[in-house]
Formats: sequence, C-alpha cells, structure tokens
Amino acid sequence: MDIEKLKQWMEIAQNMQGGGFWNNIFDQEFSKQFLDDQSFKSSSAASKDQVSREKQPESPVFPTIEMLEGDQEVYVIIELPGLNKEDIELGLAGDMLTVKGTNPPIYPELKRSYTERFSGDFRRQIKLPNTITPDQLSAKFWNGLLIVSYPRAYSKVDIIPINE
Repeated sequence: MDIEKLKQWMEIAQNMQGGGFWNNIFDQEFSKQFLDDQSFKSSSAASKDQVSREKQPESPVFPTIEMLEGDQEVYVIIELPGLNKEDIELGLAGDMLTVKGTNPPIYPELKRSYTERFSGDFRRQIKLPNTITPDQLSAKFWNGLLIVSYPRAYSKVDIIPINE
C-alpha cells in the first residue's frame, strides 16, 4: 500500500471516529509519536484533535452496562444517570437489545471547560446470550438504572436411542 493511500485512509477513519480512534488502536509510545506527526494529519483534523484532547478525555461508551446471568434469569443493567424513563427507548431484534435516547446537557447555556459526562444522542446495542421474544422481557427504571430481565433459556436435550 502506498503512503498516500494510507494517509487518506487514516484521515477518513479519524474524521469518522474522532481523534482518539488511532490512540486506542495504537497504545504504544512509538506509535503515538508516529501518529502525532503533523504530516499524517490535515490541519483541520489536527487542530480539532488537539482541542478535543485539551477540553475533554476520551469519550467512554455510553451508557455503561452490566450483564448478570443467574440460574433462572438474565439481567442487563443499563446506567442512565440523570435521565427519566421518558427519555429512552428500548427495542429487541432477535438477540440484540437496543437502548437509545438523548442525554441533554445540564446547563446548556454555559461553556464547558472540562467534562467527562456524556451528553447528546446515544444508541447502544447489546448482544444477549439468548434469542428471546419481546414478551419475555421485563424492564423497570429505578434511580437512573434501566433493569432489563428475562427468563434464562435452556435447550431441552432430547435423548436419541442408539441402534445396535
């Protein structure tokens, strides 16, 4: 692959994923120095990346989740601090649970000098260990936690006779 095509590919990936994309992929000092070389960044991408590093840390995945599997039930706990149940939408397609909504800024009229808090539209897809139907799901919202549960599915094992 020639270097110009590599530069173009890296620039497209940075614009699509944000400046921290390559820092997450290459976490070694040498790679960071190589990627911080201004010849690999357009001036707008470089200044955008520099501003985002100064203003806020790497964006965490939002919302954070925890999946718990018991003998009888599976629980998915989705953290949505500061939101109400009216702010979120929950969907299911096969074994893929989707939660989406909008997390508005607390003080939108004020300039952020530093933040670790996510705000804006979000959509998170969670792969469940089983394929289930929506009527098997139970969801409740409690203290900023969306708790989704469903009965654990066990496959019935059929005994197959062995002929002589």
